[in-house]
Amino acid sequence: MTTREITRTDFFLSSLLSYFRVTAPVEKANTLNAFVDEVLKRNKARLEDKGVHLFKKLEEGLPEIIVPDEPLKYILNSILQYAILSTPRDGNIELRTASFVSQREGAGIQPFFERYGGYVEISVTFPDRREAAGQPKAAQGQIRAQPKGEVLDLMLRLVKGIVLKNWGKIVVDKDERKGNTGISLRFPLERRRIFFGEPRRIYLSPPPSILNEAPLQPSGSKSKDRV
Repeated sequence: MTTREITRTDFFLSSLLSYFRVTAPVEKANTLNAFVDEVLKRNKARLEDKGVHLFKKLEEGLPEIIVPDEPLKYILNSILQYAILSTPRDGNIELRTASFVSQREGAGIQPFFERYGGYVEISVTFPDRREAAGQPKAAQGQIRAQPKGEVLDLMLRLVKGIVLKNWGKIVVDKDERKGNTGISLRFPLERRRIFFGEPRRIYLSPPPSILNEAPLQPSGSKSKDRV
């Protein structure tokens, strides 16, 4: 094959593939669990450095929720980092996802989520061994470092703001007897079917390499030189 024939074939196949991507988009599915795995992978080094063991139980076929992708990633990443920073060395973190659909008998759906058909819950449980007293005073002339507890509380307040802005609910439950903290995030279900297509360049006209090339000469014919 000549270079021109290869270029034409590549143009045809690229255009055909782009056509199929536009006319046959992929339905969005398993987004939350995929983001959980992505966040765990991103924080794997932090978990290993601190010797924290993470146990996860993700519900298969989890429904989609109405939270946009980027805020959801921020929420998941911040909650996991909050749990890692609060957990002592060699501690355990439990992470679970589950769905509660209103049609399911005995689901016990809260009134707020009934109009959405239910909700998805992300729960994180970890031992909280933070010291309430914070850090000692800095010596004269030195800048006082912000106590660890204050930083974590600020992180949690920021997460709460994003959760509420995206129609979710957050509950923080501290078990003083066991010394554990549980964070529960609940988001309404997405009742619409969401489709998306991967961004890809679509040729609206043949590439310049095709337009600028001289037409092929019939076999056996001779090209004439320009004067």
